[in-house]
Amino acid sequence: KCLKESHERGKKQTEEVAGSGVMITPEGELLTNWHVVDKAVEVRCLLFDGRAWNAKTLGTDKDTDLALVKLTGPSQPKDKQEGPFTCAPLGDSTQLKEGDFVMAMGAPWGLSRSVSMGILSCTRRFLPQNSEYSLWLQTDAAISPGNSGGPLVNTAGEVIGINTRGI
Repeated sequence: KCLKESHERGKKQTEEVAGSGVMITPEGELLTNWHVVDKAVEVRCLLFDGRAWNAKTLGTDKDTDLALVKLTGPSQPKDKQEGPFTCAPLGDSTQLKEGDFVMAMGAPWGLSRSVSMGILSCTRRFLPQNSEYSLWLQTDAAISPGNSGGPLVNTAGEVIGINTRGI
């Protein structure tokens, strides 16, 4: 979850948003979406084992809608257990073909640990209104609000993309 601040209409507004992410290093670095952490003043990650951690954004890229976040410490004193963290293996998205089965994982609608399955409809989708330089993977796996930032996984269990747009 992120606590975002904006100053639209001349007044400070605070909003809590939820998204997903995927751990990519044993040191607690994870990938999520730029739009999940954009304007965040506080980032808190709830791990699969129920522990909550504070985190900071290390870097973002709006064009690819990616962000790198690092866990900084438990949000509760009782959460004393530390890493190394279990991380997901990364796959090679350049090897994908239309028709490959994929799974979209995340936390839609504020729920935890959800998986939907689909196929790749297009491996090089250009989205002219959303991204000038990047090609996207298109799937029919359900991606709902809150799934953003979660992994798109191939049948070998490798992360081959990050969920970013749903219809």
